[in-house]
Amino acid sequence: MIQAVTDAAQQRAFLQTASGKPYFQALLGRDAALWTGNPGAPTRLFTLPGGALALSGRSAQLCCDSAAAPDWEELALFLRFAGVERVTASIRPPETWPLRRDLYLYTLAPGGQLPVPPLLPELHIARHPSMQAISAELFPEDPERQEAFYSESGPALNPGYARGLAVCDGTGKMVCTVGAYAICAGEAYMAAGETRPDLRGKGIGGHLIVTLANELAAEGYTVTFLCEAKRRHFYDRLGFVCVGSYGQYHLPAQTNNEGIENQ
Repeated sequence: MIQAVTDAAQQRAFLQTASGKPYFQALLGRDAALWTGNPGAPTRLFTLPGGALALSGRSAQLCCDSAAAPDWEELALFLRFAGVERVTASIRPPETWPLRRDLYLYTLAPGGQLPVPPLLPELHIARHPSMQAISAELFPEDPERQEAFYSESGPALNPGYARGLAVCDGTGKMVCTVGAYAICAGEAYMAAGETRPDLRGKGIGGHLIVTLANELAAEGYTVTFLCEAKRRHFYDRLGFVCVGSYGQYHLPAQTNNEGIENQ
């Protein structure tokens, strides 16, 4: 049975499932701290036998105990009803769930320090950029995604569950950003790295990513992030270590009562 996380007991079960699973323990831990018992939250939290589930817009995060498997048919029906289109999962679902992409888990251990690529002299780091400015930089042509990112990540800043950095030019215009938007349970999950297209390939993103990762690691956090296969060489070159992968999946094709796939 899939149940909403509304009280302390359900929250404990939710967190226990994610404990010790990199990426999930930080992201779901942050979400549990911010949104438990809040019916108007941008992220909705649920438990299921042996699993924890977070829904945000068209995306879902599914973390399961390795020895437990959910009722995949029930889960698909629930997610489809909720408007979800893709699921990042800690375990592999049945073959009927098409793989959208593999996401490789990279890390920097607590106390680790990587060489920081140089930054162009006309640029500087802004340490407290506004979340609205970051959202606009990440999704300049998608106001809906801007609002969704701001609603999910903005409330995490003041309690210390998130931290954003930016690189700006001499006029103060943001040209690059990255953040740790889930800092919880000794882990800092980094995401949302973006450099202005005309300035890519100049080491700006690498400088900012390593700067933030080194700062977090120096504070005792395990730094983690996910990337697609095409970006692995970039993070390998910076010195991060790949320790595993998760899959992101589409929901299975919907069938009618006669078992024929709907097209």
